[in-house]
Amino acid sequence: MDYSKICFVIMPFGKKAVGDRTVNFDKLYDDIFMPAISVVSLPEGGKLEPRRTDKDFFTGDIKLEMFQYLEYSRFALADISGLNFNVAYELGTRHRARESGTAIFRQTQFSPPFDISSVKAFPYEYEPADKATEARTLVTRVLTESLVHNKLDSPVRLALGAQLASGQIDELLAQAENEVRKPNWPGAMEVYRRAIAMDPNNPLPRMKLGILCRDRGIWDEALEQFTRATAVSPGFGEAWREQGIVENKIAQNAKQVMDTDPAPGESPLRRAVQLNDKDFDAFASLGGVLKRAKRFPQALAAYEQSQKISGGHPYPLLNALKLRVQVNGRLALSGPEKVALARAERFREGQSQQKPPFDSPWCFFDLAEIKLYRGDPKGFLDIATNGLGQTDADWQGKTFVEGLRLLLPASAELPGLKEGLGELEQMVQ
Repeated sequence: MDYSKICFVIMPFGKKAVGDRTVNFDKLYDDIFMPAISVVSLPEGGKLEPRRTDKDFFTGDIKLEMFQYLEYSRFALADISGLNFNVAYELGTRHRARESGTAIFRQTQFSPPFDISSVKAFPYEYEPADKATEARTLVTRVLTESLVHNKLDSPVRLALGAQLASGQIDELLAQAENEVRKPNWPGAMEVYRRAIAMDPNNPLPRMKLGILCRDRGIWDEALEQFTRATAVSPGFGEAWREQGIVENKIAQNAKQVMDTDPAPGESPLRRAVQLNDKDFDAFASLGGVLKRAKRFPQALAAYEQSQKISGGHPYPLLNALKLRVQVNGRLALSGPEKVALARAERFREGQSQQKPPFDSPWCFFDLAEIKLYRGDPKGFLDIATNGLGQTDADWQGKTFVEGLRLLLPASAELPGLKEGLGELEQMVQ
Protein backbone atom coordinates (compact mmCIF):
# COMPACT_ATOMS: atom_id res chain seq x y z
CA MET A 1 0.00 0.00 0.00
CA ASP A 2 1.23 3.48 -0.88
CA TYR A 3 0.72 5.29 2.43
CA SER A 4 2.00 8.54 0.89
CA LYS A 5 -1.44 8.96 -0.71
CA ILE A 6 -3.57 7.83 2.26
CA CYS A 7 -5.70 9.96 4.57
CA PHE A 8 -6.67 7.79 7.52
CA VAL A 9 -9.94 8.89 9.14
CA ILE A 10 -10.13 8.52 12.92
CA MET A 11 -13.76 8.66 13.99
CA PRO A 12 -16.47 6.68 15.79
CA PHE A 13 -18.36 3.91 13.97
CA GLY A 14 -22.13 3.59 13.74
CA LYS A 15 -24.51 5.68 15.82
CA LYS A 16 -23.08 7.46 18.85
CA ALA A 17 -24.30 10.16 21.27
CA VAL A 18 -22.89 13.67 20.83
CA GLY A 19 -24.36 16.02 23.41
CA ASP A 20 -28.12 15.66 23.21
CA ARG A 21 -28.04 14.13 19.71
CA THR A 22 -27.52 10.68 18.25
CA VAL A 23 -25.16 10.94 15.28
CA ASN A 24 -24.75 8.38 12.49
CA PHE A 25 -20.99 8.56 11.96
CA ASP A 26 -21.04 6.00 9.14
CA LYS A 27 -23.29 8.33 7.15
CA LEU A 28 -21.04 11.28 8.03
CA TYR A 29 -18.06 9.42 6.63
CA ASP A 30 -19.90 8.59 3.39
CA ASP A 31 -21.50 12.02 2.92
CA ILE A 32 -18.88 14.44 4.32
CA PHE A 33 -15.40 13.11 4.89
CA MET A 34 -14.92 10.62 2.05
CA PRO A 35 -16.00 12.98 -0.79
CA ALA A 36 -14.15 15.94 0.76
CA ILE A 37 -10.89 14.00 1.11
CA SER A 38 -11.13 12.43 -2.35
CA VAL A 39 -10.87 15.79 -4.13
CA VAL A 40 -7.76 16.96 -2.22
CA SER A 41 -4.80 17.31 -4.58
CA LEU A 42 -1.38 16.17 -3.42
CA PRO A 43 1.45 18.70 -3.96
CA GLU A 44 3.36 16.19 -6.11
CA GLY A 45 0.28 15.25 -8.15
CA GLY A 46 -2.58 12.83 -7.72
CA LYS A 47 -5.34 12.80 -5.14
CA LEU A 48 -5.55 11.92 -1.46
CA GLU A 49 -7.28 8.60 -0.78
CA PRO A 50 -9.59 8.24 2.27
CA ARG A 51 -9.36 5.12 4.43
CA ARG A 52 -11.26 4.06 7.54
CA THR A 53 -11.10 0.79 9.44
CA ASP A 54 -14.66 -0.55 9.72
CA LYS A 55 -14.28 -2.52 12.93
CA ASP A 56 -14.10 -1.52 16.59
CA PHE A 57 -10.67 -3.00 17.37
CA PHE A 58 -10.92 -2.31 21.07
CA THR A 59 -13.69 -4.85 21.62
CA GLY A 60 -11.35 -7.63 20.53
CA ASP A 61 -7.85 -7.95 19.11
CA ILE A 62 -5.86 -4.82 18.30
CA LYS A 63 -4.90 -5.23 14.64
CA LEU A 64 -1.56 -4.29 13.17
CA GLU A 65 -3.31 -2.62 10.24
CA MET A 66 -4.66 0.23 12.36
CA PHE A 67 -1.25 1.05 13.80
CA GLN A 68 0.26 0.98 10.31
CA TYR A 69 -2.29 3.54 9.18
CA LEU A 70 -1.59 5.72 12.20
CA GLU A 71 2.18 5.45 11.79
CA TYR A 72 2.61 5.76 8.02
CA SER A 73 -0.41 7.57 6.50
CA ARG A 74 0.39 10.83 4.75
CA PHE A 75 -2.46 12.47 6.58
CA ALA A 76 -4.88 11.67 9.41
CA LEU A 77 -8.24 13.32 10.01
CA ALA A 78 -9.85 12.92 13.44
CA ASP A 79 -13.42 13.72 14.43
CA ILE A 80 -13.43 14.08 18.21
CA SER A 81 -17.16 14.79 18.54
CA GLY A 82 -18.45 13.00 21.63
CA LEU A 83 -14.88 12.16 22.69
CA ASN A 84 -15.11 8.47 21.82
CA PHE A 85 -12.42 6.52 23.73
CA ASN A 86 -11.13 4.75 20.62
CA VAL A 87 -10.81 8.06 18.80
CA ALA A 88 -8.87 9.61 21.69
CA TYR A 89 -6.55 6.60 21.81
CA GLU A 90 -5.87 6.66 18.07
CA LEU A 91 -5.40 10.45 17.99
CA GLY A 92 -2.85 10.26 20.79
CA THR A 93 -1.04 7.48 18.94
CA ARG A 94 -0.98 9.53 15.76
CA HIS A 95 0.31 12.66 17.50
CA ARG A 96 3.17 10.66 19.00
CA ALA A 97 3.96 9.03 15.65
CA ARG A 98 3.94 12.07 13.32
CA GLU A 99 4.89 15.68 13.92
CA SER A 100 2.68 16.94 11.07
CA GLY A 101 -0.17 15.78 8.87
CA THR A 102 -3.05 15.58 11.38
CA ALA A 103 -6.23 17.70 11.42
CA ILE A 104 -8.95 17.59 14.06
CA PHE A 105 -12.63 18.35 13.49
CA ARG A 106 -15.58 18.56 15.86
CA GLN A 107 -19.29 19.19 15.62
CA THR A 108 -20.20 22.66 16.85
CA GLN A 109 -22.36 21.47 19.76
CA PHE A 110 -19.46 19.45 21.19
CA SER A 111 -17.10 21.17 23.62
CA PRO A 112 -13.62 19.57 23.88
CA PRO A 113 -12.46 18.84 27.43
CA PHE A 114 -9.76 20.92 29.08
CA ASP A 115 -6.96 18.49 28.29
CA ILE A 116 -7.29 19.06 24.52
CA SER A 117 -8.97 22.48 24.44
CA SER A 118 -5.68 24.10 23.39
CA VAL A 119 -5.45 21.92 20.29
CA LYS A 120 -7.04 23.43 17.16
CA ALA A 121 -10.26 21.59 16.29
CA PHE A 122 -12.20 22.85 13.26
CA PRO A 123 -15.94 23.10 14.00
CA TYR A 124 -18.45 21.88 11.42
CA GLU A 125 -22.14 21.10 11.01
CA TYR A 126 -23.79 18.56 8.74
CA GLU A 127 -27.42 19.63 8.80
CA PRO A 128 -29.17 21.07 6.81
CA ALA A 129 -27.82 20.38 3.31
CA ASP A 130 -26.07 23.74 2.93
CA LYS A 131 -24.15 23.06 6.16
CA ALA A 132 -23.03 19.69 4.77
CA THR A 133 -21.71 21.46 1.67
CA GLU A 134 -19.85 23.97 3.87
CA ALA A 135 -18.39 21.09 5.91
CA ARG A 136 -17.05 19.32 2.80
CA THR A 137 -15.52 22.59 1.59
CA LEU A 138 -13.91 23.17 5.00
CA VAL A 139 -12.40 19.67 5.14
CA THR A 140 -10.99 19.97 1.61
CA ARG A 141 -9.51 23.40 2.31
CA VAL A 142 -7.92 22.43 5.63
CA LEU A 143 -6.31 19.28 4.20
CA THR A 144 -5.12 21.04 1.04
CA GLU A 145 -3.49 23.91 2.95
CA SER A 146 -1.98 21.54 5.51
CA LEU A 147 -0.38 19.41 2.79
CA VAL A 148 1.10 22.48 1.10
CA HIS A 149 2.52 24.12 4.24
CA ASN A 150 3.28 20.92 6.21
CA LYS A 151 3.22 22.80 9.52
CA LEU A 152 3.96 21.04 12.79
CA ASP A 153 0.61 20.17 14.37
CA SER A 154 1.37 17.50 16.96
CA PRO A 155 1.32 18.96 20.49
CA VAL A 156 3.18 15.86 21.67
CA ARG A 157 6.04 16.29 19.21
CA LEU A 158 6.14 20.06 19.69
CA ALA A 159 6.36 19.72 23.46
CA LEU A 160 8.95 16.95 23.33
CA GLY A 161 10.97 18.87 20.75
CA ALA A 162 11.09 21.94 22.95
CA GLN A 163 12.19 19.87 25.91
CA LEU A 164 14.79 17.87 24.03
CA ALA A 165 16.27 21.06 22.60
CA SER A 166 17.35 22.10 26.07
CA GLY A 167 18.31 18.61 27.24
CA GLN A 168 18.18 19.73 30.88
CA ILE A 169 14.66 20.45 32.04
CA ASP A 170 12.57 17.35 31.24
CA GLU A 171 12.30 16.30 34.85
CA LEU A 172 11.46 19.82 36.05
CA LEU A 173 8.67 20.22 33.49
CA ALA A 174 7.14 16.91 34.51
CA GLN A 175 7.41 17.92 38.16
CA ALA A 176 5.70 21.25 37.45
CA GLU A 177 2.83 19.50 35.64
CA ASN A 178 2.37 17.24 38.66
CA GLU A 179 2.14 20.31 40.90
CA VAL A 180 -0.48 21.82 38.57
CA ARG A 181 -2.62 18.69 38.80
CA LYS A 182 -2.70 18.74 42.64
CA PRO A 183 -3.31 21.77 42.28
CA ASN A 184 -0.37 23.53 43.89
CA TRP A 185 -0.02 26.74 41.88
CA PRO A 186 2.82 28.36 43.91
CA GLY A 187 4.76 25.08 43.80
CA ALA A 188 4.30 24.76 40.03
CA MET A 189 5.39 28.35 39.44
CA GLU A 190 8.52 27.87 41.52
CA VAL A 191 9.47 24.74 39.51
CA TYR A 192 8.95 26.62 36.23
CA ARG A 193 11.21 29.41 37.52
CA ARG A 194 13.92 26.82 38.20
CA ALA A 195 13.50 25.43 34.69
CA ILE A 196 13.85 28.93 33.21
CA ALA A 197 17.02 29.51 35.23
CA MET A 198 18.48 26.29 33.81
CA ASP A 199 17.53 27.09 30.19
CA PRO A 200 16.68 30.80 29.71
CA ASN A 201 16.29 30.44 25.94
CA ASN A 202 13.60 27.78 26.07
CA PRO A 203 10.19 29.49 25.50
CA LEU A 204 8.10 26.57 26.77
CA PRO A 205 8.58 26.99 30.57
CA ARG A 206 8.26 30.76 30.11
CA MET A 207 4.86 30.30 28.45
CA LYS A 208 3.73 27.86 31.13
CA LEU A 209 4.80 30.19 33.94
CA GLY A 210 3.34 33.21 32.17
CA ILE A 211 -0.07 31.56 31.87
CA LEU A 212 -0.10 30.54 35.53
CA CYS A 213 0.81 34.11 36.52
CA ARG A 214 -1.79 35.60 34.14
CA ASP A 215 -4.57 33.42 35.53
CA ARG A 216 -3.69 34.53 39.06
CA GLY A 217 -3.41 38.22 38.30
CA ILE A 218 0.39 38.36 38.67
CA TRP A 219 0.52 40.62 35.64
CA ASP A 220 4.09 41.98 35.77
CA GLU A 221 5.71 38.56 35.91
CA ALA A 222 3.32 37.24 33.25
CA LEU A 223 4.35 40.07 30.91
CA GLU A 224 8.03 39.45 31.62
CA GLN A 225 7.73 35.78 30.67
CA PHE A 226 5.66 36.34 27.51
CA THR A 227 7.99 39.14 26.37
CA ARG A 228 11.06 36.96 26.87
CA ALA A 229 9.32 34.08 25.05
CA THR A 230 8.74 36.25 21.97
CA ALA A 231 12.34 37.48 22.17
CA VAL A 232 13.84 33.98 22.14
CA SER A 233 11.24 32.62 19.69
CA PRO A 234 10.00 35.43 17.38
CA GLY A 235 7.74 33.06 15.43
CA PHE A 236 5.83 31.94 18.53
CA GLY A 237 2.40 33.40 17.72
CA GLU A 238 0.75 32.28 20.97
CA ALA A 239 3.41 34.13 22.99
CA TRP A 240 2.76 37.35 21.03
CA ARG A 241 -0.97 36.92 21.66
CA GLU A 242 -0.51 36.51 25.41
CA GLN A 243 1.95 39.41 25.54
CA GLY A 244 -0.63 41.69 23.93
CA ILE A 245 -3.42 40.55 26.25
CA VAL A 246 -1.32 41.16 29.37
CA GLU A 247 0.04 44.53 28.15
CA ASN A 248 -3.52 45.73 27.72
CA LYS A 249 -4.58 44.40 31.11
CA ILE A 250 -1.71 46.14 32.87
CA ALA A 251 -2.66 49.40 31.16
CA GLN A 252 -6.27 48.95 32.33
CA ASN A 253 -5.17 48.32 35.91
CA ALA A 254 -2.95 51.42 35.83
CA LYS A 255 -5.88 53.44 34.42
CA GLN A 256 -3.75 54.50 31.48
CA VAL A 257 -5.24 56.21 28.45
CA MET A 258 -6.51 53.36 26.27
CA ASP A 259 -7.43 55.24 23.07
CA THR A 260 -3.86 55.69 21.83
CA ASP A 261 -2.67 54.52 18.41
CA PRO A 262 -1.38 51.89 18.75
CA ALA A 263 -3.39 51.00 21.83
CA PRO A 264 -1.69 49.13 24.70
CA GLY A 265 -1.14 45.55 23.55
CA GLU A 266 -2.24 46.22 19.97
CA SER A 267 1.16 45.73 18.32
CA PRO A 268 1.86 42.25 19.78
CA LEU A 269 -1.67 41.12 18.90
CA ARG A 270 -1.29 42.30 15.30
CA ARG A 271 1.95 40.34 15.19
CA ALA A 272 0.10 37.28 16.53
CA VAL A 273 -2.58 37.36 13.81
CA GLN A 274 0.09 37.97 11.19
CA LEU A 275 1.90 34.81 12.31
CA ASN A 276 -1.30 32.76 12.55
CA ASP A 277 -4.34 34.07 10.67
CA LYS A 278 -6.41 31.15 12.01
CA ASP A 279 -5.99 32.11 15.68
CA PHE A 280 -9.53 33.24 16.46
CA ASP A 281 -8.58 33.99 20.07
CA ALA A 282 -5.93 36.47 18.89
CA PHE A 283 -8.43 38.24 16.61
CA ALA A 284 -10.96 38.35 19.46
CA SER A 285 -8.33 39.74 21.85
CA LEU A 286 -7.40 42.36 19.26
CA GLY A 287 -11.07 43.26 19.04
CA GLY A 288 -11.14 43.76 22.81
CA VAL A 289 -8.10 46.06 22.69
CA LEU A 290 -9.63 48.14 19.88
CA LYS A 291 -12.97 48.25 21.71
CA ARG A 292 -11.34 49.69 24.81
CA ALA A 293 -9.57 52.19 22.53
CA LYS A 294 -13.04 53.29 21.30
CA ARG A 295 -12.14 52.33 17.73
CA PHE A 296 -15.43 50.50 17.37
CA PRO A 297 -15.51 49.92 13.57
CA GLN A 298 -12.06 48.32 13.66
CA ALA A 299 -12.98 46.33 16.75
CA LEU A 300 -16.14 45.10 15.03
CA ALA A 301 -14.10 43.94 12.03
CA ALA A 302 -11.71 42.01 14.30
CA TYR A 303 -14.54 40.28 16.14
CA GLU A 304 -16.29 39.43 12.87
CA GLN A 305 -13.07 37.85 11.56
CA SER A 306 -12.71 35.90 14.80
CA GLN A 307 -16.31 34.71 14.50
CA LYS A 308 -15.74 33.64 10.91
CA ILE A 309 -12.63 31.55 11.50
CA SER A 310 -13.95 30.08 14.76
CA GLY A 311 -17.04 28.70 13.07
CA GLY A 312 -19.43 30.74 15.20
CA HIS A 313 -17.81 30.67 18.67
CA PRO A 314 -20.08 32.53 21.14
CA TYR A 315 -17.40 34.93 22.40
CA PRO A 316 -16.67 36.82 19.15
CA LEU A 317 -20.32 36.50 18.06
CA LEU A 318 -21.63 38.26 21.16
CA ASN A 319 -18.96 40.95 21.07
CA ALA A 320 -19.66 41.62 17.41
CA LEU A 321 -23.35 42.14 18.20
CA LYS A 322 -22.59 44.61 21.01
CA LEU A 323 -20.22 46.59 18.83
CA ARG A 324 -22.69 46.67 15.96
CA VAL A 325 -25.08 48.46 18.31
CA GLN A 326 -22.37 51.04 19.00
CA VAL A 327 -21.54 51.47 15.30
CA ASN A 328 -25.09 51.37 13.88
CA GLY A 329 -27.21 52.35 16.88
CA ARG A 330 -29.41 49.26 16.68
CA LEU A 331 -29.27 45.48 16.96
CA ALA A 332 -31.66 44.29 14.20
CA LEU A 333 -30.87 40.57 14.47
CA SER A 334 -31.02 38.73 11.15
CA GLY A 335 -32.42 35.24 10.66
CA PRO A 336 -28.95 33.59 10.40
CA GLU A 337 -27.85 35.45 13.54
CA LYS A 338 -30.86 34.13 15.45
CA VAL A 339 -29.91 30.61 14.35
CA ALA A 340 -26.30 31.23 15.43
CA LEU A 341 -27.51 32.45 18.82
CA ALA A 342 -29.65 29.34 19.25
CA ARG A 343 -26.56 27.18 18.56
CA ALA A 344 -24.49 29.30 20.93
CA GLU A 345 -27.17 28.91 23.61
CA ARG A 346 -26.98 25.10 23.41
CA PHE A 347 -23.19 25.26 23.42
CA ARG A 348 -22.87 27.49 26.49
CA GLU A 349 -25.75 25.78 28.31
CA GLY A 350 -23.97 22.44 27.99
CA GLN A 351 -20.74 23.94 29.30
CA SER A 352 -22.50 25.58 32.27
CA GLN A 353 -24.06 22.24 33.26
CA GLN A 354 -20.76 20.35 33.35
CA LYS A 355 -19.31 19.41 36.76
CA PRO A 356 -17.43 21.66 37.29
CA PRO A 357 -18.69 24.21 34.71
CA PHE A 358 -16.41 24.61 31.70
CA ASP A 359 -15.00 28.12 31.11
CA SER A 360 -16.65 29.59 34.20
CA PRO A 361 -17.79 32.35 34.72
CA TRP A 362 -17.83 33.28 31.03
CA CYS A 363 -20.12 30.39 30.04
CA PHE A 364 -22.74 31.86 32.43
CA PHE A 365 -22.20 35.43 31.25
CA ASP A 366 -22.51 34.46 27.58
CA LEU A 367 -25.59 32.35 28.27
CA ALA A 368 -27.20 35.24 30.17
CA GLU A 369 -26.58 37.63 27.28
CA ILE A 370 -28.01 35.14 24.80
CA LYS A 371 -31.16 34.85 26.94
CA LEU A 372 -31.49 38.64 26.66
CA TYR A 373 -31.28 38.51 22.85
CA ARG A 374 -33.83 35.71 22.77
CA GLY A 375 -36.40 37.66 24.76
CA ASP A 376 -35.99 36.05 28.19
CA PRO A 377 -35.23 38.89 30.65
CA LYS A 378 -35.75 36.71 33.74
CA GLY A 379 -33.38 34.05 32.43
CA PHE A 380 -30.89 36.83 31.62
CA LEU A 381 -30.84 38.19 35.17
CA ASP A 382 -30.95 34.81 36.94
CA ILE A 383 -28.05 33.34 34.95
CA ALA A 384 -26.02 36.55 35.12
CA THR A 385 -26.41 36.57 38.91
CA ASN A 386 -25.29 32.93 39.01
CA GLY A 387 -22.26 33.85 36.90
CA LEU A 388 -21.27 36.62 39.29
CA GLY A 389 -21.27 34.00 42.05
CA GLN A 390 -18.78 31.95 40.00
CA THR A 391 -16.18 34.72 39.62
CA ASP A 392 -12.83 34.59 41.37
CA ALA A 393 -11.74 38.17 40.57
CA ASP A 394 -13.65 41.48 40.68
CA TRP A 395 -12.64 42.46 37.16
CA GLN A 396 -14.56 39.55 35.63
CA GLY A 397 -17.99 40.77 36.73
CA LYS A 398 -17.11 44.39 35.96
CA THR A 399 -16.00 43.43 32.45
CA PHE A 400 -19.30 41.63 31.85
CA VAL A 401 -21.39 44.59 33.04
CA GLU A 402 -19.26 47.06 31.08
CA GLY A 403 -19.91 45.06 27.91
CA LEU A 404 -23.66 45.06 28.51
CA ARG A 405 -23.65 48.86 28.64
CA LEU A 406 -22.73 48.86 24.95
CA LEU A 407 -26.22 47.51 24.23
CA LEU A 408 -28.05 50.49 25.77
CA PRO A 409 -28.64 52.29 22.42
CA ALA A 410 -30.72 49.23 21.42
CA SER A 411 -32.57 48.90 24.74
CA ALA A 412 -35.93 49.28 22.94
CA GLU A 413 -35.16 45.98 21.16
CA LEU A 414 -34.08 44.25 24.39
CA PRO A 415 -36.79 44.12 27.08
CA GLY A 416 -35.31 43.81 30.55
CA LEU A 417 -31.90 45.21 29.64
CA LYS A 418 -32.06 48.48 31.59
CA GLU A 419 -33.67 46.96 34.68
CA GLY A 420 -31.37 43.94 34.76
CA LEU A 421 -28.27 46.04 34.10
CA GLY A 422 -29.19 48.31 37.02
CA GLU A 423 -29.34 45.35 39.40
CA LEU A 424 -26.07 43.87 38.09
CA GLU A 425 -24.27 47.20 38.45
CA GLN A 426 -25.16 47.27 42.15
CA MET A 427 -23.77 43.75 42.57
CA VAL A 428 -20.34 44.55 41.07
CA GLN A 429 -19.80 47.88 42.84
